[in-house]
Amino acid sequence: MKKLTAIICTIACVFGLTACGSDLGDRLTAAALNTVIGMGTVFVVLILIIFIISLFRFIPILQDKLTRGKANKADTKQESIDNTIAQIVEKEESTDLSDDLELVAVIAAAIAASEGSASTDGFVVRSIRKTNRARRV
Repeated sequence: MKKLTAIICTIACVFGLTACGSDLGDRLTAAALNTVIGMGTVFVVLILIIFIISLFRFIPILQDKLTRGKANKADTKQESIDNTIAQIVEKEESTDLSDDLELVAVIAAAIAASEGSASTDGFVVRSIRKTNRARRV
């Protein structure tokens, strides 16, 4: 076991990983220097990351400047897309969904199944609320 320890210490000394054969003061000095260098490196990298993140606020400004020239060409395309979307929305709004008896039957069956009853005779609508969900286009 002593031979293995001596071989490991020798290899570590050759590569400069430890201060074999020196006194405790030299070892502590080397350890303190390694600690300071390591912590200094970490703080320098953290400061660099903070600087890079602080530059992120300029990205939208640069994107706006780059896309201004392209916006004029895209305006005609955007107008035609907007017109198409407006036509689709008007068509969807014009369809009357109040006579959708099949949907009402499915919802009533689901409620009856959740309550465990066989029929929908005892159902009473107490309130109707509109949900304010954003429509995705």
